[in-house]
Amino acid sequence: MRKQQKHVSKTANPKTRSVENSESIPADLIFEISSRLTAKSLSRFRCLSKEWASIFCSRNFAHSFLTRSSARPRLLFTFHVDGKLFSYSAPQPRNPDQDLSHVVVDNHMPIPTRMGSFLIHSPVSGLICPSELWSKRGCNDSKMMMMICNPSAGQFKKLPAARTRRVHVRTYLGYNPIKKEYKVLCMSLSRTYPKISEEHQVLTLGTGKLFWRMIECSLQRCPESGGICINGVLYYSAYQDNWFGVVQNFIVICFDVSSEKFKSLEINLTCSSTPDKLQGSISGRTTSLGLMVLDDAEQHKWSKKTYILPPFWKNLGVDTRLNVVGMTSDSEIAFSPSILSDPFYIFYYDAERNTTVKVRVQGIDFVKNQYIYTFIDHAEDVKPMQVLGF
Repeated sequence: MRKQQKHVSKTANPKTRSVENSESIPADLIFEISSRLTAKSLSRFRCLSKEWASIFCSRNFAHSFLTRSSARPRLLFTFHVDGKLFSYSAPQPRNPDQDLSHVVVDNHMPIPTRMGSFLIHSPVSGLICPSELWSKRGCNDSKMMMMICNPSAGQFKKLPAARTRRVHVRTYLGYNPIKKEYKVLCMSLSRTYPKISEEHQVLTLGTGKLFWRMIECSLQRCPESGGICINGVLYYSAYQDNWFGVVQNFIVICFDVSSEKFKSLEINLTCSSTPDKLQGSISGRTTSLGLMVLDDAEQHKWSKKTYILPPFWKNLGVDTRLNVVGMTSDSEIAFSPSILSDPFYIFYYDAERNTTVKVRVQGIDFVKNQYIYTFIDHAEDVKPMQVLGF
């Protein structure tokens, strides 16, 4: 006996028939599947429907996606050209070897900015905070520009001007993973040499109305430009200059993002060098690499390890400079040129095996003599700016 077939009216709307004969995907299943995608894919899927856009823009989804993204870190490359901040990211190689010859980047949406010369510190939970090198931009204008940018989402927001009349400032971005709270730390530098930190203030994101608050800090040192936030603590290096070009009393300052308290980790180090060399820069002339290892944070005990670099470094050329951009979870030190080149390479040094691997980065639009920032352990974030209180 033949199965009776259902008859469908020829005049019925095809879209109506499709909806009637299909089952909608549960929101929790969309949530689970989508949190495993890339930020680039989510930016396209967000346009499919209002329901999907609502899921992807929710605070819960943003935090879930960031947690998963942190487990699959990426490389981040940024540079500033013609009033725009360009960003690229690529999968971060795990245990790279000679067989892994290259990585291919994703091109993120350019972010417009009116800044001149500025600094970008290490990304913090997917966000970066570009800020101008100095605050004074005219005879009567001393407002420094700062932004919060999400490279993965191509979003940005200008921050209110810090409360300072000083010319030189330093800013850092911190994140408290317990309260899921971002804070920007800004300090003015003294007018006279050496440039010690003064007028410390904090801006808390996600509070709706943003305003700067002055905080106390008894650690008056010359802060370096580099900084990194780990488990709710912001670390940045500082030093004391004795006016004769000898850097001494080199310390690591720790800023607890939650309590807004400062403490220092002293390093018994005196070096007749410039601050840039202390941050970790090598060239073809470099024959060894020295690392300071913190053995006891309470007692401020450090040990120094020196590694003789393999002959590979001699092939770099004496004019090629590589900056230390971090250490991976596999204990490999990553180096990157500060000037964009074609071809463009990053380098991984395994101190235990004394081996080096060169990885070509493909897909970055070449701009001659352009300064480029390279970061490791970047976590993609899809958090809309309104989640931060904007």
